[in-house]
Amino acid sequence: MITQTIYKTLKFRIMNSINNATMTVNNQETVINSSTVINMEEVTKKLQKEEKVLQRLTKSKADASVITIQEQIVSRLQTQHEEAVAKEELIKKHIGDSLVTFSVVDDETGARSEIRKKIAFVRHNRPVDNKKVDGFISIIASGKYEKAYPIIVIEAEKAFAKGYEVQNLKGEKLIQEEAKEYFCILDGQHRSKAFAKLNITSGNTYTIPNVHVKEVENIGEYLVDINGVGTSWSQKDRVTVAALTTDDELFTNVAELLDEGFNQSTAMLIFTGKKLSNGQINHALKGEKVTLPKDAQKNIERGHRFVTLCKAASIKVQFITKRYFIDGFNSYAAATNEETAFKALAKLKDLKLTEERLKKIKGNNDFICLLKEALQAA
Repeated sequence: MITQTIYKTLKFRIMNSINNATMTVNNQETVINSSTVINMEEVTKKLQKEEKVLQRLTKSKADASVITIQEQIVSRLQTQHEEAVAKEELIKKHIGDSLVTFSVVDDETGARSEIRKKIAFVRHNRPVDNKKVDGFISIIASGKYEKAYPIIVIEAEKAFAKGYEVQNLKGEKLIQEEAKEYFCILDGQHRSKAFAKLNITSGNTYTIPNVHVKEVENIGEYLVDINGVGTSWSQKDRVTVAALTTDDELFTNVAELLDEGFNQSTAMLIFTGKKLSNGQINHALKGEKVTLPKDAQKNIERGHRFVTLCKAASIKVQFITKRYFIDGFNSYAAATNEETAFKALAKLKDLKLTEERLKKIKGNNDFICLLKEALQAA
């Protein structure tokens, strides 16, 4: 029979789960479902965790009342997950389609004016972290957003005219004729996207406050200056923005891999065979010439060939970005030759690799063995 302590604990869990699904905004009766403010990944993880608990309880033939309460927890999370999925699909379909109201501050007079534009980003600005976006959604929806924080933009037409690639919130490249409809966010990407997502899902219309329009000649240099590199920037941020501050094709190509989900150290290994130090990345951020580490050899074509053949073998980015894939390949190429290594890599597709098998590759030698197997099976 269920003990009173276990029952109270599970009852508290179900009530807490339900209560967390709603919140009051500005003391009004408006209720915002938790799926609006919780990252999809977090909702999924919570659901999977509670489903496993339910499976264990059922398998161990726990008291029916305990199972019933756990079923309620799972049911509530399933509802949240379904709502979150629906909203993510809605956002995915409509994000960036509508004009957003910007409250623009004149830096000389302090006067404010409302301007309606769509949101754009400069390609190779800092990557947007959706967890941070969802965090801002929660803050904005609860009326706790600090309006004193400025958002810095440039007219997208002017960014376009300076030769920068500009993208909408779907990641689509804008053409010159479209650019006049957009503000390009230089600082405040996460906050701006949060406002845009809320305007789609909440039923309310939010104005982006304290917007400052700047004239910027060198966007990469400007981003480095205003963000104080070395504080809140991750290595991924630093390497990505370096694609704006340097003419070196290495950083542009690395940034493209980062957009796909690669980590920055593996991306560097793929194109050079070596990792770059913080000092070398700092030189790139300053627009200075970067001297590669000893024994590094920049070979962009080879790097893309490696990635393409891995993808052709149905190896997902989540695996290719593990450094022992490229390290193993490089070791095999050094022990044999480039032609043999690429021939083996091209033959990997014939092995019909599954995720289960790829997960068993834990080091360079494991990948080398896979290459040898592919070559022998040819």
